[in-house]
Amino acid sequence: MLKPNSNIHSAAYFFALVLLVISIPLSKFMMSVSEFMILFLWVWSGFSFSLAKRFFKLGGFIKGSVHFVKYFLNLAYTNLIDKFKLFFQNKAAVVFALIYLMHVLGSAMSSDMDYTLKELRVKLPLLLFPVVFSTTQRMKYRQFRILMLFYVMAVFAGTLVSLYLLISKDFMDIREISPFISSIRFGLNISFAFFVLLYFILADHKFSLWVKVFFVALSLWLLVFIVLIESVTSFTIILFMSLGLLIWNMIRSRRLMYKVLILLLIALIPATLVYKISDTVKKATTAPSIVVSQLDKVTANGNKYMHDTISRKIEDGRYVGIYICEPELKKAWNERSKKKFNELDQDGNSIKEGLIRYMTSRDLRKDYEGVYKLSEWDIKMIENGCANVNYIKNPGFKTRILKIIKGYEVYKLTGNPSGSSVMQRLEYLKASLAVIKENWAFGVGTGDLEKALYKQYDKMKSQLKNEFRYHAHNQYFAIFIAFGVIGFAIFITALLYPAFKTNSFTDYFFSVFFMIMTISMLSDDTLETQAGVTLFAFFYSFLMFGKNRANAWKFIF
Repeated sequence: MLKPNSNIHSAAYFFALVLLVISIPLSKFMMSVSEFMILFLWVWSGFSFSLAKRFFKLGGFIKGSVHFVKYFLNLAYTNLIDKFKLFFQNKAAVVFALIYLMHVLGSAMSSDMDYTLKELRVKLPLLLFPVVFSTTQRMKYRQFRILMLFYVMAVFAGTLVSLYLLISKDFMDIREISPFISSIRFGLNISFAFFVLLYFILADHKFSLWVKVFFVALSLWLLVFIVLIESVTSFTIILFMSLGLLIWNMIRSRRLMYKVLILLLIALIPATLVYKISDTVKKATTAPSIVVSQLDKVTANGNKYMHDTISRKIEDGRYVGIYICEPELKKAWNERSKKKFNELDQDGNSIKEGLIRYMTSRDLRKDYEGVYKLSEWDIKMIENGCANVNYIKNPGFKTRILKIIKGYEVYKLTGNPSGSSVMQRLEYLKASLAVIKENWAFGVGTGDLEKALYKQYDKMKSQLKNEFRYHAHNQYFAIFIAFGVIGFAIFITALLYPAFKTNSFTDYFFSVFFMIMTISMLSDDTLETQAGVTLFAFFYSFLMFGKNRANAWKFIF
Protein backbone atom coordinates (compact mmCIF):
# COMPACT_ATOMS: atom_id res chain seq x y z
CA MET A 1 0.00 0.00 0.00
CA LEU A 2 1.12 3.55 -0.66
CA LYS A 3 1.68 5.63 2.44
CA PRO A 4 1.03 9.37 2.58
CA ASN A 5 4.32 10.99 3.61
CA SER A 6 2.91 14.11 5.19
CA ASN A 7 1.41 14.56 8.63
CA ILE A 8 -0.71 17.36 7.17
CA HIS A 9 -1.95 15.03 4.44
CA SER A 10 -2.72 12.26 6.96
CA ALA A 11 -4.65 14.70 9.16
CA ALA A 12 -6.57 16.04 6.17
CA TYR A 13 -7.38 12.51 4.99
CA PHE A 14 -8.68 11.53 8.43
CA PHE A 15 -10.71 14.75 8.60
CA ALA A 16 -12.28 13.93 5.21
CA LEU A 17 -13.22 10.45 6.46
CA VAL A 18 -14.73 11.93 9.62
CA LEU A 19 -16.71 14.40 7.53
CA LEU A 20 -17.97 11.56 5.37
CA VAL A 21 -19.14 9.30 8.22
CA ILE A 22 -20.93 12.27 9.79
CA SER A 23 -22.54 13.09 6.45
CA ILE A 24 -23.79 9.58 5.67
CA PRO A 25 -26.73 9.83 8.11
CA LEU A 26 -27.06 13.63 8.06
CA SER A 27 -26.32 15.32 4.72
CA LYS A 28 -26.39 14.22 1.08
CA PHE A 29 -24.63 17.43 0.03
CA MET A 30 -21.74 16.89 2.45
CA MET A 31 -21.45 13.27 1.29
CA SER A 32 -20.51 14.61 -2.14
CA VAL A 33 -18.17 17.25 -0.72
CA SER A 34 -16.30 14.76 1.46
CA GLU A 35 -16.02 12.27 -1.42
CA PHE A 36 -14.36 14.94 -3.57
CA MET A 37 -12.02 15.71 -0.67
CA ILE A 38 -11.05 12.03 -0.36
CA LEU A 39 -10.49 11.77 -4.11
CA PHE A 40 -8.35 14.94 -4.14
CA LEU A 41 -6.21 13.75 -1.23
CA TRP A 42 -5.82 10.33 -2.84
CA VAL A 43 -4.66 11.75 -6.16
CA TRP A 44 -2.22 14.16 -4.52
CA SER A 45 -0.99 12.01 -1.66
CA GLY A 46 2.66 12.69 -0.92
CA PHE A 47 2.31 16.39 -1.70
CA SER A 48 5.17 18.33 -0.05
CA PHE A 49 4.42 21.83 1.15
CA SER A 50 8.10 22.49 1.85
CA LEU A 51 9.02 21.59 -1.73
CA ALA A 52 6.24 23.78 -3.11
CA LYS A 53 7.51 26.72 -1.04
CA ARG A 54 11.02 26.25 -2.45
CA PHE A 55 9.73 26.68 -6.01
CA PHE A 56 8.55 30.20 -5.21
CA LYS A 57 11.48 31.00 -2.95
CA LEU A 58 14.11 30.14 -5.58
CA GLY A 59 12.35 31.07 -8.79
CA GLY A 60 10.01 33.90 -7.85
CA PHE A 61 6.28 34.00 -8.46
CA ILE A 62 6.17 33.32 -12.24
CA LYS A 63 8.83 30.58 -12.44
CA GLY A 64 7.70 29.22 -9.11
CA SER A 65 4.12 28.96 -10.42
CA VAL A 66 5.28 27.10 -13.52
CA HIS A 67 7.33 24.64 -11.46
CA PHE A 68 4.50 24.26 -8.99
CA VAL A 69 2.01 23.35 -11.75
CA LYS A 70 4.48 20.84 -13.24
CA TYR A 71 5.07 19.31 -9.83
CA PHE A 72 1.33 19.22 -9.15
CA LEU A 73 0.51 17.47 -12.44
CA ASN A 74 3.47 15.09 -12.31
CA LEU A 75 2.54 14.05 -8.77
CA ALA A 76 -1.03 13.33 -9.86
CA TYR A 77 0.15 11.37 -12.91
CA THR A 78 2.65 9.32 -10.89
CA ASN A 79 0.10 8.61 -8.16
CA LEU A 80 -2.55 7.52 -10.63
CA ILE A 81 -0.16 5.15 -12.43
CA ASP A 82 1.22 3.66 -9.20
CA LYS A 83 -2.11 3.39 -7.43
CA PHE A 84 -4.00 1.84 -10.30
CA LYS A 85 -1.23 -0.73 -10.57
CA LEU A 86 -1.86 -1.54 -6.91
CA PHE A 87 -5.61 -1.60 -7.47
CA PHE A 88 -5.43 -4.05 -10.36
CA GLN A 89 -3.16 -6.29 -8.28
CA ASN A 90 -5.90 -6.49 -5.63
CA LYS A 91 -8.33 -9.08 -7.02
CA ALA A 92 -10.89 -8.51 -4.27
CA ALA A 93 -11.09 -4.77 -4.97
CA VAL A 94 -11.31 -5.32 -8.73
CA VAL A 95 -14.14 -7.83 -8.36
CA PHE A 96 -16.08 -5.50 -6.08
CA ALA A 97 -15.65 -2.64 -8.60
CA LEU A 98 -17.28 -4.88 -11.23
CA ILE A 99 -20.64 -3.74 -9.84
CA TYR A 100 -19.96 -0.26 -11.20
CA LEU A 101 -18.43 -1.56 -14.44
CA MET A 102 -21.58 -3.61 -14.97
CA HIS A 103 -23.64 -0.41 -14.79
CA VAL A 104 -21.32 1.24 -17.32
CA LEU A 105 -21.64 -1.66 -19.76
CA GLY A 106 -25.39 -1.85 -19.17
CA SER A 107 -25.76 1.75 -20.33
CA ALA A 108 -25.19 0.54 -23.92
CA MET A 109 -28.59 -1.22 -23.74
CA SER A 110 -30.44 1.77 -22.32
CA SER A 111 -32.79 4.04 -24.25
CA ASP A 112 -33.20 6.63 -21.46
CA MET A 113 -29.79 8.30 -21.35
CA ASP A 114 -30.81 10.95 -18.81
CA TYR A 115 -31.73 8.26 -16.31
CA THR A 116 -28.62 6.26 -17.24
CA LEU A 117 -26.28 9.18 -16.58
CA LYS A 118 -28.02 9.82 -13.28
CA GLU A 119 -27.52 6.17 -12.30
CA LEU A 120 -23.82 6.25 -13.21
CA ARG A 121 -23.32 9.44 -11.21
CA VAL A 122 -25.16 8.19 -8.12
CA LYS A 123 -23.28 4.89 -8.16
CA LEU A 124 -19.77 6.38 -8.50
CA PRO A 125 -18.97 5.48 -4.85
CA LEU A 126 -19.00 1.83 -5.97
CA LEU A 127 -15.87 2.62 -7.97
CA LEU A 128 -14.32 5.38 -5.86
CA PHE A 129 -14.07 3.63 -2.51
CA PRO A 130 -12.65 0.24 -3.51
CA VAL A 131 -9.99 2.03 -5.60
CA VAL A 132 -9.07 4.48 -2.83
CA PHE A 133 -9.04 2.11 0.14
CA SER A 134 -7.30 -0.75 -1.64
CA THR A 135 -4.38 1.56 -2.50
CA THR A 136 -4.05 3.43 0.80
CA GLN A 137 -2.42 2.42 4.06
CA ARG A 138 -4.76 0.63 6.45
CA MET A 139 -6.03 2.60 9.43
CA LYS A 140 -5.04 1.51 12.94
CA TYR A 141 -7.77 0.51 15.35
CA ARG A 142 -7.25 3.55 17.59
CA GLN A 143 -8.13 5.92 14.74
CA PHE A 144 -10.90 3.62 13.58
CA ARG A 145 -12.46 3.77 17.05
CA ILE A 146 -12.51 7.58 16.88
CA LEU A 147 -13.99 7.49 13.39
CA MET A 148 -16.80 5.17 14.47
CA LEU A 149 -17.54 7.29 17.52
CA PHE A 150 -18.09 10.25 15.20
CA TYR A 151 -20.39 8.07 13.12
CA VAL A 152 -22.42 6.88 16.11
CA MET A 153 -22.74 10.42 17.45
CA ALA A 154 -23.92 11.63 14.02
CA VAL A 155 -26.61 8.94 14.00
CA PHE A 156 -27.58 9.94 17.55
CA ALA A 157 -27.78 13.61 16.50
CA GLY A 158 -30.05 12.59 13.61
CA THR A 159 -32.43 10.82 16.01
CA LEU A 160 -32.57 13.92 18.24
CA VAL A 161 -33.48 16.11 15.26
CA SER A 162 -36.18 13.61 14.30
CA LEU A 163 -37.48 13.57 17.88
CA TYR A 164 -37.72 17.37 17.82
CA LEU A 165 -39.68 17.25 14.57
CA LEU A 166 -41.98 14.59 16.01
CA ILE A 167 -42.75 16.77 19.02
CA SER A 168 -42.96 20.15 17.30
CA LYS A 169 -44.41 19.46 13.84
CA ASP A 170 -47.54 17.99 12.34
CA PHE A 171 -46.89 15.05 10.03
CA MET A 172 -48.98 12.66 7.98
CA ASP A 173 -46.44 9.87 7.81
CA ILE A 174 -43.94 8.98 10.54
CA ARG A 175 -41.26 8.71 7.85
CA GLU A 176 -41.45 12.47 7.43
CA ILE A 177 -39.52 12.99 10.68
CA SER A 178 -36.31 11.81 8.96
CA PRO A 179 -35.35 15.11 7.27
CA PHE A 180 -31.87 14.34 5.98
CA ILE A 181 -32.16 10.96 4.25
CA SER A 182 -35.02 8.49 3.81
CA SER A 183 -36.22 6.80 6.98
CA ILE A 184 -35.31 3.38 5.51
CA ARG A 185 -31.65 4.34 4.97
CA PHE A 186 -31.57 6.14 8.29
CA GLY A 187 -32.84 2.96 9.92
CA LEU A 188 -29.94 1.02 8.36
CA ASN A 189 -27.51 3.55 9.84
CA ILE A 190 -29.15 3.13 13.23
CA SER A 191 -28.86 -0.66 12.95
CA PHE A 192 -25.14 -0.49 12.21
CA ALA A 193 -24.55 2.12 14.95
CA PHE A 194 -26.32 -0.21 17.41
CA PHE A 195 -23.93 -3.08 16.68
CA VAL A 196 -20.92 -0.74 16.77
CA LEU A 197 -22.00 0.28 20.27
CA LEU A 198 -22.46 -3.37 21.19
CA TYR A 199 -18.81 -3.98 20.36
CA PHE A 200 -17.66 -0.93 22.31
CA ILE A 201 -19.68 -2.07 25.34
CA LEU A 202 -18.61 -5.72 25.39
CA ALA A 203 -15.20 -5.88 23.73
CA ASP A 204 -13.38 -2.54 23.82
CA HIS A 205 -11.67 -2.21 27.20
CA LYS A 206 -10.39 1.29 26.54
CA PHE A 207 -13.70 2.83 27.57
CA SER A 208 -14.44 3.54 31.23
CA LEU A 209 -17.44 2.06 33.03
CA TRP A 210 -19.39 5.32 32.92
CA VAL A 211 -18.78 5.72 29.20
CA LYS A 212 -20.05 2.19 28.67
CA VAL A 213 -23.13 2.98 30.75
CA PHE A 214 -23.77 5.89 28.38
CA PHE A 215 -23.31 3.55 25.42
CA VAL A 216 -25.88 1.15 26.92
CA ALA A 217 -28.38 4.01 27.31
CA LEU A 218 -27.66 5.16 23.76
CA SER A 219 -28.17 1.62 22.42
CA LEU A 220 -31.54 1.37 24.16
CA TRP A 221 -32.54 4.75 22.74
CA LEU A 222 -31.67 3.59 19.23
CA LEU A 223 -33.91 0.54 19.71
CA VAL A 224 -36.75 2.75 20.97
CA PHE A 225 -36.29 5.08 18.00
CA ILE A 226 -36.42 2.17 15.54
CA VAL A 227 -39.82 1.25 17.01
CA LEU A 228 -40.90 4.90 17.00
CA ILE A 229 -40.29 5.35 13.26
CA GLU A 230 -41.96 1.98 12.55
CA SER A 231 -38.90 0.66 10.72
CA VAL A 232 -39.85 -2.99 10.32
CA THR A 233 -36.77 -3.68 8.19
CA SER A 234 -34.29 -2.34 10.75
CA PHE A 235 -36.09 -3.96 13.68
CA THR A 236 -36.06 -7.31 11.85
CA ILE A 237 -32.35 -6.95 11.08
CA ILE A 238 -31.46 -6.16 14.69
CA LEU A 239 -33.68 -8.98 15.98
CA PHE A 240 -32.32 -11.72 13.74
CA MET A 241 -28.71 -10.62 14.06
CA SER A 242 -29.02 -10.47 17.85
CA LEU A 243 -30.47 -13.97 17.85
CA GLY A 244 -27.62 -15.05 15.60
CA LEU A 245 -25.04 -13.67 18.03
CA LEU A 246 -26.75 -15.46 20.90
CA ILE A 247 -26.71 -18.74 18.96
CA TRP A 248 -23.03 -18.22 18.12
CA ASN A 249 -22.20 -17.78 21.79
CA MET A 250 -24.31 -20.75 22.81
CA ILE A 251 -22.37 -22.95 20.37
CA ARG A 252 -19.01 -21.63 21.55
CA SER A 253 -19.73 -21.81 25.27
CA ARG A 254 -18.56 -24.84 27.26
CA ARG A 255 -20.81 -24.17 30.23
CA LEU A 256 -24.05 -26.15 30.22
CA MET A 257 -25.97 -23.65 32.38
CA TYR A 258 -24.90 -20.83 30.10
CA LYS A 259 -26.08 -22.78 27.04
CA VAL A 260 -29.46 -23.44 28.67
CA LEU A 261 -29.94 -19.77 29.60
CA ILE A 262 -29.13 -18.60 26.07
CA LEU A 263 -31.39 -21.27 24.58
CA LEU A 264 -34.25 -20.05 26.79
CA LEU A 265 -33.58 -16.49 25.73
CA ILE A 266 -33.48 -17.47 22.04
CA ALA A 267 -36.86 -19.16 22.45
CA LEU A 268 -38.36 -16.40 24.60
CA ILE A 269 -37.61 -13.44 22.33
CA PRO A 270 -39.42 -14.64 19.17
CA ALA A 271 -42.20 -16.24 21.25
CA THR A 272 -42.84 -12.93 23.01
CA LEU A 273 -42.76 -11.08 19.70
CA VAL A 274 -45.21 -13.50 18.07
CA TYR A 275 -47.54 -13.22 21.07
CA LYS A 276 -47.45 -9.41 21.01
CA ILE A 277 -48.14 -9.28 17.28
CA SER A 278 -50.99 -11.81 17.42
CA ASP A 279 -52.48 -10.06 20.45
CA THR A 280 -52.33 -6.69 18.68
CA VAL A 281 -53.93 -8.12 15.56
CA LYS A 282 -56.65 -9.80 17.61
CA LYS A 283 -57.47 -6.62 19.54
CA ALA A 284 -57.42 -4.51 16.37
CA THR A 285 -59.76 -6.84 14.45
CA THR A 286 -62.11 -7.83 17.29
CA ALA A 287 -64.76 -5.41 18.53
CA PRO A 288 -66.76 -5.78 21.76
CA SER A 289 -69.93 -7.82 21.39
CA ILE A 290 -72.93 -5.64 20.67
CA VAL A 291 -76.63 -6.16 20.05
CA VAL A 292 -77.60 -3.87 17.18
CA SER A 293 -81.22 -3.72 18.34
CA GLN A 294 -80.06 -2.24 21.65
CA LEU A 295 -78.05 0.60 20.07
CA ASP A 296 -79.49 4.11 20.03
CA LYS A 297 -81.72 4.57 17.01
CA VAL A 298 -81.60 8.36 16.66
CA THR A 299 -79.15 11.22 17.24
CA ALA A 300 -79.55 14.01 19.78
CA ASN A 301 -81.19 16.00 16.95
CA GLY A 302 -83.71 13.27 16.28
CA ASN A 303 -82.26 11.94 13.03
CA LYS A 304 -81.88 8.23 12.31
CA TYR A 305 -78.58 6.38 12.85
CA MET A 306 -77.32 3.73 10.47
CA HIS A 307 -75.65 0.68 12.04
CA ASP A 308 -73.57 -1.51 9.71
CA THR A 309 -71.34 -4.14 11.34
CA ILE A 310 -70.52 -6.01 8.13
CA SER A 311 -69.46 -3.93 5.12
CA ARG A 312 -67.36 -1.35 6.99
CA LYS A 313 -65.47 -3.95 9.07
CA ILE A 314 -63.59 -3.33 12.31
CA GLU A 315 -60.72 -0.91 12.80
CA ASP A 316 -58.63 -0.46 15.92
CA GLY A 317 -61.02 -2.67 17.89
CA ARG A 318 -64.16 -0.66 17.00
CA TYR A 319 -66.99 -1.09 14.51
CA VAL A 320 -66.52 1.61 11.87
CA GLY A 321 -70.10 1.38 10.60
CA ILE A 322 -72.15 2.02 13.74
CA TYR A 323 -73.63 5.34 14.86
CA ILE A 324 -73.48 6.95 11.42
CA CYS A 325 -75.90 9.71 10.49
CA GLU A 326 -74.70 10.83 7.08
CA PRO A 327 -76.97 13.90 6.67
CA GLU A 328 -75.76 15.35 10.00
CA LEU A 329 -72.21 14.32 9.25
CA LYS A 330 -72.28 16.12 5.91
CA LYS A 331 -73.92 19.26 7.29
CA ALA A 332 -71.52 19.62 10.23
CA TRP A 333 -68.43 18.88 8.13
CA ASN A 334 -69.35 21.41 5.45
CA GLU A 335 -69.81 24.01 8.20
CA ARG A 336 -66.36 23.33 9.65
CA SER A 337 -64.20 22.65 6.60
CA LYS A 338 -63.50 24.39 3.29
CA LYS A 339 -63.17 20.97 1.67
CA LYS A 340 -66.64 19.61 1.05
CA PHE A 341 -67.95 16.30 2.35
CA ASN A 342 -68.05 14.63 -1.07
CA GLU A 343 -64.66 15.93 -2.23
CA LEU A 344 -61.28 14.23 -2.04
CA ASP A 345 -58.60 14.83 0.56
CA GLN A 346 -54.99 15.79 -0.15
CA ASP A 347 -54.10 12.18 -0.99
CA GLY A 348 -56.99 11.77 -3.41
CA ASN A 349 -59.15 9.72 -1.05
CA SER A 350 -62.76 10.31 -0.04
CA ILE A 351 -63.21 12.95 2.69
CA LYS A 352 -66.39 11.18 3.74
CA GLU A 353 -64.75 7.79 4.29
CA GLY A 354 -61.69 9.33 5.96
CA LEU A 355 -63.91 11.32 8.32
CA ILE A 356 -65.89 8.23 9.33
CA ARG A 357 -62.73 6.25 10.03
CA TYR A 358 -61.07 9.13 11.88
CA MET A 359 -64.07 9.68 14.14
CA THR A 360 -64.14 5.95 14.85
CA SER A 361 -60.51 6.12 15.99
CA ARG A 362 -61.49 9.01 18.27
CA ASP A 363 -64.43 6.92 19.57
CA LEU A 364 -66.92 9.57 18.47
CA ARG A 365 -70.38 9.08 17.06
CA LYS A 366 -70.57 10.05 13.40
CA ASP A 367 -73.21 12.75 13.76
CA TYR A 368 -73.52 16.54 14.06
CA GLU A 369 -72.34 16.69 17.67
CA GLY A 370 -69.49 14.28 16.98
CA VAL A 371 -68.05 16.49 14.23
CA TYR A 372 -68.12 19.49 16.55
CA LYS A 373 -66.11 17.54 19.13
CA LEU A 374 -63.25 17.44 16.64
CA SER A 375 -60.57 20.07 17.17
CA GLU A 376 -59.30 22.38 14.42
CA TRP A 377 -56.19 20.20 14.34
CA ASP A 378 -58.37 17.11 13.75
CA ILE A 379 -60.12 18.85 10.86
CA LYS A 380 -56.79 19.76 9.30
CA MET A 381 -55.49 16.19 9.63
CA ILE A 382 -58.59 14.75 7.95
CA GLU A 383 -58.28 17.28 5.11
CA ASN A 384 -54.65 16.21 4.67
CA GLY A 385 -55.58 12.55 4.32
CA CYS A 386 -55.27 11.10 7.84
CA ALA A 387 -57.95 8.47 8.50
CA ASN A 388 -56.87 7.38 11.99
CA VAL A 389 -55.66 9.62 14.80
CA ASN A 390 -53.34 6.89 16.06
CA TYR A 391 -51.30 7.15 12.86
CA ILE A 392 -50.11 10.54 14.11
CA LYS A 393 -50.58 10.54 17.87
CA ASN A 394 -49.27 7.04 18.62
CA PRO A 395 -46.53 6.04 16.17
CA GLY A 396 -44.93 2.64 16.73
CA PHE A 397 -45.29 -0.98 15.72
CA LYS A 398 -48.88 -1.20 16.94
CA THR A 399 -49.83 1.58 14.56
CA ARG A 400 -47.75 -0.06 11.84
CA ILE A 401 -49.75 -3.26 12.31
CA LEU A 402 -53.02 -1.28 12.14
CA LYS A 403 -51.92 0.21 8.82
CA ILE A 404 -51.01 -3.21 7.43
CA ILE A 405 -54.35 -4.69 8.47
CA LYS A 406 -56.32 -1.83 6.93
CA GLY A 407 -54.19 -1.89 3.79
CA TYR A 408 -54.81 -5.61 3.38
CA GLU A 409 -58.58 -5.16 3.83
CA VAL A 410 -58.70 -2.41 1.21
CA TYR A 411 -56.52 -4.45 -1.17
CA LYS A 412 -58.71 -7.53 -0.71
CA LEU A 413 -61.87 -5.49 -1.29
CA THR A 414 -60.75 -3.23 -4.15
CA GLY A 415 -57.51 -4.66 -5.53
CA ASN A 416 -55.80 -1.32 -4.86
CA PRO A 417 -52.48 -1.76 -2.97
CA SER A 418 -51.78 1.99 -2.59
CA GLY A 419 -52.90 2.18 1.03
CA SER A 420 -50.21 -0.07 2.49
CA SER A 421 -46.48 -0.32 1.89
CA VAL A 422 -46.71 -4.09 2.43
CA MET A 423 -49.39 -4.46 -0.25
CA GLN A 424 -47.38 -2.15 -2.51
CA ARG A 425 -44.37 -4.44 -2.16
CA LEU A 426 -46.49 -7.38 -3.32
CA GLU A 427 -47.37 -5.37 -6.41
CA TYR A 428 -43.68 -4.51 -6.96
CA LEU A 429 -42.86 -8.20 -6.62
CA LYS A 430 -45.43 -9.21 -9.25
CA ALA A 431 -44.25 -6.55 -11.68
CA SER A 432 -40.58 -7.37 -11.10
CA LEU A 433 -41.03 -11.11 -11.69
CA ALA A 434 -42.94 -10.41 -14.90
CA VAL A 435 -40.19 -8.11 -16.23
CA ILE A 436 -37.49 -10.61 -15.23
CA LYS A 437 -39.34 -13.40 -17.05
CA GLU A 438 -39.35 -11.36 -20.27
CA ASN A 439 -35.74 -10.16 -19.97
CA TRP A 440 -34.04 -12.92 -17.98
CA ALA A 441 -30.90 -13.26 -20.11
CA PHE A 442 -29.48 -9.75 -20.46
CA GLY A 443 -31.96 -7.48 -18.68
CA VAL A 444 -33.26 -4.11 -19.84
CA GLY A 445 -30.10 -2.04 -19.26
CA THR A 446 -28.89 0.44 -16.67
CA GLY A 447 -31.31 3.25 -17.51
CA ASP A 448 -34.50 1.41 -18.42
CA LEU A 449 -35.33 -0.29 -15.13
CA GLU A 450 -37.87 2.33 -14.11
CA LYS A 451 -39.39 2.49 -17.60
CA ALA A 452 -39.74 -1.30 -17.77
CA LEU A 453 -41.51 -1.48 -14.42
CA TYR A 454 -43.86 1.42 -15.23
CA LYS A 455 -44.75 -0.28 -18.48
CA GLN A 456 -45.45 -3.51 -16.59
CA TYR A 457 -47.75 -1.73 -14.11
CA ASP A 458 -49.82 -0.51 -17.07
CA LYS A 459 -49.73 -3.96 -18.64
CA MET A 460 -50.99 -5.50 -15.39
CA LYS A 461 -53.66 -2.76 -15.19
CA SER A 462 -52.43 -2.15 -11.68
CA GLN A 463 -54.54 0.13 -9.50
CA LEU A 464 -51.37 1.35 -7.79
CA LYS A 465 -51.34 5.14 -7.76
CA ASN A 466 -48.68 6.84 -9.87
CA GLU A 467 -46.94 8.33 -6.84
CA PHE A 468 -46.40 4.80 -5.46
CA ARG A 469 -45.11 3.22 -8.66
CA TYR A 470 -41.60 2.80 -7.40
CA HIS A 471 -38.79 0.42 -8.30
CA ALA A 472 -38.65 -3.24 -7.37
CA HIS A 473 -38.02 -2.49 -3.67
CA ASN A 474 -35.68 -5.44 -3.78
CA GLN A 475 -32.07 -4.80 -4.80
CA TYR A 476 -31.55 -8.34 -6.09
CA PHE A 477 -34.59 -8.05 -8.36
CA ALA A 478 -33.47 -4.58 -9.49
CA ILE A 479 -30.10 -6.00 -10.57
CA PHE A 480 -31.78 -8.95 -12.30
CA ILE A 481 -34.16 -6.64 -14.17
CA ALA A 482 -31.38 -4.32 -15.31
CA PHE A 483 -28.67 -6.88 -16.19
CA GLY A 484 -30.29 -10.29 -16.45
CA VAL A 485 -29.00 -13.56 -15.05
CA ILE A 486 -25.39 -12.80 -16.04
CA GLY A 487 -25.42 -9.45 -14.26
CA PHE A 488 -27.11 -11.00 -11.24
CA ALA A 489 -24.36 -13.64 -11.02
CA ILE A 490 -21.71 -10.91 -11.25
CA PHE A 491 -23.43 -8.93 -8.49
CA ILE A 492 -23.59 -11.90 -6.09
CA THR A 493 -19.96 -12.74 -6.88
CA ALA A 494 -18.93 -9.12 -6.24
CA LEU A 495 -20.64 -9.25 -2.85
CA LEU A 496 -19.18 -12.56 -1.68
CA TYR A 497 -15.84 -13.17 -3.38
CA PRO A 498 -13.98 -10.10 -1.99
CA ALA A 499 -15.11 -10.92 1.55
CA PHE A 500 -13.92 -14.53 1.31
CA LYS A 501 -10.75 -13.58 -0.54
CA THR A 502 -9.72 -11.09 2.16
CA ASN A 503 -11.01 -13.24 5.04
CA SER A 504 -13.17 -10.29 6.08
CA PHE A 505 -15.85 -12.40 7.73
CA THR A 506 -13.45 -12.85 10.65
CA ASP A 507 -13.89 -9.12 11.31
CA TYR A 508 -16.85 -8.28 13.53
CA PHE A 509 -17.56 -4.86 12.02
CA PHE A 510 -17.47 -6.09 8.42
CA SER A 511 -19.60 -9.13 9.20
CA VAL A 512 -22.40 -7.22 10.93
CA PHE A 513 -22.38 -4.53 8.25
CA PHE A 514 -22.44 -7.15 5.48
CA MET A 515 -25.46 -8.83 7.08
CA ILE A 516 -27.31 -5.53 7.57
CA MET A 517 -26.82 -4.57 3.94
CA THR A 518 -27.59 -7.93 2.34
CA ILE A 519 -30.73 -8.41 4.45
CA SER A 520 -31.91 -4.87 3.69
CA MET A 521 -31.62 -5.58 -0.04
CA LEU A 522 -34.42 -8.13 0.27
CA SER A 523 -36.97 -5.38 0.98
CA ASP A 524 -35.40 -2.24 -0.41
CA ASP A 525 -33.53 -0.78 -3.40
CA THR A 526 -30.56 -0.06 -1.14
CA LEU A 527 -28.23 0.98 -3.98
CA GLU A 528 -30.70 3.15 -5.90
CA THR A 529 -30.17 6.34 -3.86
CA GLN A 530 -27.12 8.41 -2.95
CA ALA A 531 -27.56 7.78 0.78
CA GLY A 532 -27.89 4.03 0.31
CA VAL A 533 -25.07 3.49 -2.19
CA THR A 534 -22.67 5.73 -0.23
CA LEU A 535 -23.41 3.88 3.02
CA PHE A 536 -22.88 0.52 1.34
CA ALA A 537 -19.84 1.34 -0.82
CA PHE A 538 -17.97 3.25 1.87
CA PHE A 539 -18.27 0.84 4.76
CA TYR A 540 -17.98 -2.29 2.62
CA SER A 541 -14.73 -1.01 1.07
CA PHE A 542 -13.35 0.68 4.15
CA LEU A 543 -13.99 -2.23 6.52
CA MET A 544 -12.48 -4.63 4.01
CA PHE A 545 -9.49 -2.66 2.68
CA GLY A 546 -9.12 0.48 4.80
CA LYS A 547 -8.69 -0.70 8.39
CA ASN A 548 -6.78 -3.32 10.33
CA ARG A 549 -8.67 -6.48 11.16
CA ALA A 550 -10.65 -6.73 14.39
CA ASN A 551 -11.05 -10.44 15.04
CA ALA A 552 -13.67 -9.80 17.65
CA TRP A 553 -15.86 -12.87 17.59
CA LYS A 554 -14.45 -13.95 20.93
CA PHE A 555 -15.74 -10.90 22.74
CA ILE A 556 -19.43 -11.42 23.30
CA PHE A 557 -20.28 -12.14 26.94
